[in-house]
Amino acid sequence: MASSEANLPPCQVLLRSKHGIEVFQVSSNRDDVMEPRSGERQFLVKGGTAYQTMAPDGSCAFVLMTGHGVVRVPLTGAPPQEPITKSSPTFLANSSTIQMMEISPMGSYLVTWQRVTESEPNNLKVWCASTGEFLIGFPQKGLKREAWPYVQWTADEVFAMHMTTNEVRIFPGDAFAKDKQEARYVEKARAPGVTSMSVPRQRGGALASTPYRFTTFCPGDKNKPAKATLHEYDANNTHTVLMSKSLFQAEDMKTNWSPNGNIALITLQTSVDASGKSYYGSATLFLLGSDNDAKAVPLPQDGPVMDVSWMPNATKSPCFVVIAGRMPAMASMHHGLTAEPLFLFGNAHRNTISWAPHGRFVCVAGFGNLAGGMSFWDRNKLKLIPPTGQNTASCTVGFGWSPDSRLFGVSTTTPRMNVDNGYRLFRYNGEQITNVPWTNENYLPDKLLEACFVPALPTVYPDRPQSPTLKAEAAAPAAAAPDAKPAGRYIPPSQRGKQTGGKSLAERMQKQKETQMKGAQVVAGQPKKAVSAATGKVIPGLVVAPNDGKTKSAMKREKQKLAKQRKAEEEEAKKQQEEAAAPPAEAVDPEKRARKIKKTLKQIDDLKQKDPGALNEDQQNKIASEASLREELASLGV
Repeated sequence: MASSEANLPPCQVLLRSKHGIEVFQVSSNRDDVMEPRSGERQFLVKGGTAYQTMAPDGSCAFVLMTGHGVVRVPLTGAPPQEPITKSSPTFLANSSTIQMMEISPMGSYLVTWQRVTESEPNNLKVWCASTGEFLIGFPQKGLKREAWPYVQWTADEVFAMHMTTNEVRIFPGDAFAKDKQEARYVEKARAPGVTSMSVPRQRGGALASTPYRFTTFCPGDKNKPAKATLHEYDANNTHTVLMSKSLFQAEDMKTNWSPNGNIALITLQTSVDASGKSYYGSATLFLLGSDNDAKAVPLPQDGPVMDVSWMPNATKSPCFVVIAGRMPAMASMHHGLTAEPLFLFGNAHRNTISWAPHGRFVCVAGFGNLAGGMSFWDRNKLKLIPPTGQNTASCTVGFGWSPDSRLFGVSTTTPRMNVDNGYRLFRYNGEQITNVPWTNENYLPDKLLEACFVPALPTVYPDRPQSPTLKAEAAAPAAAAPDAKPAGRYIPPSQRGKQTGGKSLAERMQKQKETQMKGAQVVAGQPKKAVSAATGKVIPGLVVAPNDGKTKSAMKREKQKLAKQRKAEEEEAKKQQEEAAAPPAEAVDPEKRARKIKKTLKQIDDLKQKDPGALNEDQQNKIASEASLREELASLGV
């Protein structure tokens, strides 16, 4: 381990159970041994909790203690001597009835929601995250989870958007500060019937100074279709509608933003599938914002959209991964500006995409109602990461990467799963870590409520490639494998070596399905469009020479193969020229040729006596050559 890596702070895991909240340090260094804690368990919060949200830099967590209120829990520095309990003061005043809570992108504000009461008509509240002061309240009678939060800030918190009836009001980011006499919005975006909005929480790269974008969704009715709209707002308080996409029967919309915050992937969901192929409705995926046009994302396999996720690193070329289709579904990587497919991960029982924070590694998994299979890929190499590459984490409810992109954690929690609660760690290559510092037996059978990594700012940990020792570990089992035979179904000795099975309908359908499945492959497409590094926009009329995603070594091998083919063609042409220049062969004996022609003509006479419909193609061609044979026989003069 390099000295610079040794100085990096360890990652932290937060486990929230029915007993309280514990935080453990974990190391991604393969040489470090993490031993379980001995003695009494060390709680930061002791007692029942409902939920928690953490500051973006991982400095603290805001936890709602059941029947008590929201408390602030420091996660850095020396651990407190005594845990926080219900006898400790709350961080937010009169917050015991809060049901939803969200933190702003830079951690400056908290937004909470609770039910309306006579004493609290303004039940949608904004708080200062550093002091816990109440800043402003808005009336919000009803709440839809897919529309939460109703107040959202831009990534740099320069502006705040508040969704109200039929419009989105835009405030200066500091309009809710305590020293402001009155919070007034500076612009509003009309959206009749709006039910949800989305503002990107990340905004980086060369586009950090461009206008801000957000989306709204207005469901349709009998007289008009549903409408998804992309809005733009600049520092001059100018609001512009960039584009709208209408779709009948769309009931919900989910927005996924690119890491630069300028391109949106929207999934429009309907509860009824018009084709009748799915009980769970249908989904359509569109790309908004690359060139002020709504593009339907071309999916390699028809069927429902299971998951979609952007590569999170704003310094790299934008791309996203989609899982779509009926099981086994197809996962595909697409260009972030053109939506063209670039790489197919292959058919598998997968429904979840999870990117590592640096955008180098991605886990394509099958969680929820699937068996828990996980495939770990290197995005730069477009290959499974050795030596394992794949693993299984059954009964997974929660999952996520460590902020250094080296560890992947999966949890089984209550109330979704009321047995086998616990938290497991895997390395970025799928290898499970068994020497974790917590004891999963403490959370059996149904005591673990939540488990996750404590976040960190993107500048804390560097982007590190795969460990070079993985190649040696991958080669070791491969060298010992030649004598090993794969296990299969039992075949009686009398049937071995024979073509058996596959006669039942189920076996034939399974065989047909397997032949239609695709493996991992690069998609050969059109020439790539050139993109400006300064603006991130496509340069009209300029394309990049395509290499179809091939590596330099593959292109070199292809060039050598073409040169070899060209040399063989030249040698063949030279041989034909030499044969043409050679002296003519001796003349054919006319009598021998005449006898051969007469024999063929006799065969033709016999064929003409047969039914023409019973003749094959060669026999018909022989009959057709009769005239030319008789002319040749006459020319011989025999």
